[in-house]
Amino acid sequence: MPYFSTDVDVDVDEFVSSCNKREIKQLIDTLVEDGHLPDIVASQGSKGYLGYYESEFIENLSKIGGRYYQLSKEDEELLENIFKKYL
Repeated sequence: MPYFSTDVDVDVDEFVSSCNKREIKQLIDTLVEDGHLPDIVASQGSKGYLGYYESEFIENLSKIGGRYYQLSKEDEELLENIFKKYL
């Protein structure tokens, strides 16, 4: 029997744009599970169920997480103390 190769070139932007909300949530969950996105991203998907201050808090934590190398030593120590207190 002959062998056929079926290579399909799919543009990522086109793929994501064609997904509905449920499929986007599944995609995000998969990216979190595979370690491509931090766990906080999955919880941000449910922002509609969070209060205003809780949403702001989570958003600000995410911003700090992306600026690790910009933190001063004092800021890093302060955050370490907060982590020890609550984790």
